[in-house]
Amino acid sequence: MTVTEEKYLPTEILQKAIVSGNEYGWKRTDFKEVVDKAVEVGLGIIGGQVQFKLQDGTCELYWHKYDTTDRKLDENWKDYCQRTKEECLSQFEKIPTDKKLIREGIENFDFLKEKSKTNIELSDFLIFILYFNDLETDLENV
Repeated sequence: MTVTEEKYLPTEILQKAIVSGNEYGWKRTDFKEVVDKAVEVGLGIIGGQVQFKLQDGTCELYWHKYDTTDRKLDENWKDYCQRTKEECLSQFEKIPTDKKLIREGIENFDFLKEKSKTNIELSDFLIFILYFNDLETDLENV
């Protein structure tokens, strides 16, 4: 988990997260709540992408993303957070259904194709990675 997530996101949101390396993702059903809470606690949304995270492998559908644009020079922090929330959610709404993502994953990754032939339910391993920005880090990068 990044310092930003540890420092800002409330426990109830972190407990819903699924760890993928040093990234955190959430189920589709939790996505909007996570983004809302992140902005509520003062985080900007950088974006993220779709992953299948299994115990023995990760497959990233990197072409399905919901990235936001950088903070504008004259944009105050609160406006930036709100804008990135809206950008992220708008893009997220265009992400295909879980069923379509699973089909795409199977078509693109032999690993998932093999897993789909077992009793495993791939939807249990479908997550949506999110990255955040905090004001302190943003100011350090100016």
